[in-house]
Amino acid sequence: MVADTDIRSEILRLTGEKASVAPRDVAQALAGEGDDWRKFLPRIRAEATVLHGEDQLVFVRKRKIVPPEGLKGVYRLARPAKDEDSQPQ
Repeated sequence: MVADTDIRSEILRLTGEKASVAPRDVAQALAGEGDDWRKFLPRIRAEATVLHGEDQLVFVRKRKIVPPEGLKGVYRLARPAKDEDSQPQ
């Protein structure tokens, strides 16, 4: 069983290494050999929303920062830009 804190740690680790990551990247990093990574996606979104509420993470869609509430479709996760004029890629 993967703990919520493990999910948050993995999100922060991966977003610290790249400009942005897909939730799939986080899920695949968490999944064990032969484990279905898709089952982690709802929990990743929930923990990413927690991190967003703590101003540690932003949701990105079509290279624009968007709120996680009601977000549908493809999105990426990124650390907030230090310069408010810049957008994550």
